[in-house]
Amino acid sequence: MKKRLMQLFVIIIVITIASCGGNKKSSINQLPDLQGKVIGMMTTGISNKGVDNMIQGLIGCAPQKVVYFNRLIDGLTALKAGKIDAFPCHQFAADYLVKRNPDIKEISVNQNFEGGVIMAVRAEDMALKNQLDSAITVLKGNGVLNELEDKWITNLPADEPSNNEIPKIENANTIYVGICGDFPPLDYIAANGKPGGFNVALLSEIEKILNTNFEFVSLESMARFAALSSKKIDVIFCHFESNNTSYFNDLKSKNWVGTIPYFTYKSGSFIVKK
Repeated sequence: MKKRLMQLFVIIIVITIASCGGNKKSSINQLPDLQGKVIGMMTTGISNKGVDNMIQGLIGCAPQKVVYFNRLIDGLTALKAGKIDAFPCHQFAADYLVKRNPDIKEISVNQNFEGGVIMAVRAEDMALKNQLDSAITVLKGNGVLNELEDKWITNLPADEPSNNEIPKIENANTIYVGICGDFPPLDYIAANGKPGGFNVALLSEIEKILNTNFEFVSLESMARFAALSSKKIDVIFCHFESNNTSYFNDLKSKNWVGTIPYFTYKSGSFIVKK
């Protein structure tokens, strides 16, 4: 009896390893194919445990390993070099990358959720939050926000955006905005190190409404909230909220508040090599 139980126990272990171990050489065409693979991830401030739970919740099994990167471009380079098997992205970023990199594809996440892209300011700066909210509301109401979305997100051409300077208003206050370039085409930094596209276009319009100057400060994604807290910047341009935030509790804080969304998105994707 003990011998039969031991044999059964060994069989169960073998089946479990087979289902979660994956095959590194097999093609990746659906979420279950990511089981047992090496997953890349941005260092955004979410704990390692939170990341593991998130990935396991999405693919149904723990990954073989999670490799962290400070920048999206580093994760993309590692993916193309075969050092990782997949990299999770918001849907809009995945769409952007796939259109411009013919050697990768995206696998959509099956979970349905809606999210909003917001700006974050210090909790003490409620006046600034209210001003930004008011400006975003105006741009939604007059249709300008939809026009910017169509031009700089939905129909953004393959070549880099040419707009990389926000006009300056004489004798106006300056607000410093942190960007990282890791959430294209919303938060975008060109190869020359300058921002361009949607972030420049949106803040140029908000600048006119608030009669204030915006100046970009480039930061790694992981350093954004530290820079906000230390007052090196006044605004984080690109942050996220959604109805599926259980994996992002590490990013919740009483020290900052978010604006109303200036862009909405649905779901996410893993990008993988073709």
